[in-house]
Amino acid sequence: MSFAITIDAVDRTSSVVFKTLRKVDNLNQQVDTLQFTIRKYGDLTYVPSLGDEVVVTRDSSTIFGGVIVRITENVIASTILEYVVECNDYSQFLKRELVTERYQSMTVAAIVADLLTNYTTDGFTSTNTTSTQVIESISFNRLTVADCLQKLADAISFVWYVDYDMDVHFFAKNAESAPFSLSDTSENYIYNSLEIVEDLTQVRNSILVQGGEAVSTGTRTEYWSGDATRVNFPLANKYDSLPTVTVGGVAQTVGVEYLGDDASFDCMWNFNEKYIRFTAGHTPASGTNNIVVTGTYLYPIVVSVPAPASQVQFGVYEFAITDRSIRSQEEAIDRALAELKSYENEIYEGSFRTYEDGLRAGQVIDIDSTQRGKSISVLIQSVTAIMRDPLGTQLEYMVRFATLKSIGIIEYLQNQLRSKEVIVDDQETLLTYYTMNDSMGMTDELSVERLVGPYVWSNDEGTTPGKGRWGYAKWG
Repeated sequence: MSFAITIDAVDRTSSVVFKTLRKVDNLNQQVDTLQFTIRKYGDLTYVPSLGDEVVVTRDSSTIFGGVIVRITENVIASTILEYVVECNDYSQFLKRELVTERYQSMTVAAIVADLLTNYTTDGFTSTNTTSTQVIESISFNRLTVADCLQKLADAISFVWYVDYDMDVHFFAKNAESAPFSLSDTSENYIYNSLEIVEDLTQVRNSILVQGGEAVSTGTRTEYWSGDATRVNFPLANKYDSLPTVTVGGVAQTVGVEYLGDDASFDCMWNFNEKYIRFTAGHTPASGTNNIVVTGTYLYPIVVSVPAPASQVQFGVYEFAITDRSIRSQEEAIDRALAELKSYENEIYEGSFRTYEDGLRAGQVIDIDSTQRGKSISVLIQSVTAIMRDPLGTQLEYMVRFATLKSIGIIEYLQNQLRSKEVIVDDQETLLTYYTMNDSMGMTDELSVERLVGPYVWSNDEGTTPGKGRWGYAKWG
């Protein structure tokens, strides 16, 4: 097994102190980092520079690609210098240019491809961005390409990262599986390194969801008694559209307060303040329940969903959610169930060490241990690789994981997005200012008649050759 480190396209493996090599693969769009030490002495004269591209390969397979972002110089001896080199992955190159664009009625894949084509120059590709989700409208106002990708991912509950071949991966959360799982007999991890922590602090097993308002399927009727003087009548219900109004059994014309002209209607309806006002000349006569208002109404959406099994095991832990975008009781129940799926059980987190390759942050790995009495699926949060031996022949990986506590919420959000138009910052005004260079040239010519002497005084109108003019001639 051989490692090679090229810096700015030159093999600098011989200058690297391999025992200092440390690579951290972070979750999804978080930046992966690499750190190592360069030693300068004798014939090894190389000095690293900020901005140089770094590629690490093992047996010809790339395990890191990025750029130098920080260098620390240390004097070890009179003839020895060491440089601690810190690198970020290729996503660093996505922070160079600012984007001012609006995309409308385009797929996620098409938007990502356009961003990479028009705002990067480093050879990025989007082979692993295949989402056909249509974005009705999204705007990017002076954002880096990395920020644009994050804004786009947030809009549809996706994640993204740049691999070491400069390809952008854009995919649904928790959709990638680890290449292997862990068990008591799998022999693919250091057995006594597996640590699992159980946490009760985030348990939620009774969810109250308060949504927006829904339109009733039936109607409600309110009655008022006129007195031939009163014109304003408060309503108990918030009607979703113009209600019908009758006075003494006679239908009244109804307008919208502040939008309609009083002269055109018998009465005016106020949606927000919930009242009916009769206009001049239409004051209801005296009578008992002679004013009748009928219509479909809006009612607040509030649901409570428990998780009985969790409550028996841990006791009751209540949690409230307010989401005004919810427009039906069914949607509110789905939201509560998604929260329960994520939080009704205890949370697991932990770590293990392994020599096996192929794990990266964002993958889902299964842990099935009879000895521990555990059968769980967890999300890899980070993978830290360190050199196991000073000769640079073997890597050891420290893997940190946590329970998929958000998987229920993610599925809910993705289902909602599939059925709704995605519009982000549709009203934002985008301004692109271009500097223009312009120039103008102008020439002019003046013809001068040269007179030949001798000059003489003349009082004619210009027929005398060599005449002298006052102020331009002198006495000889």
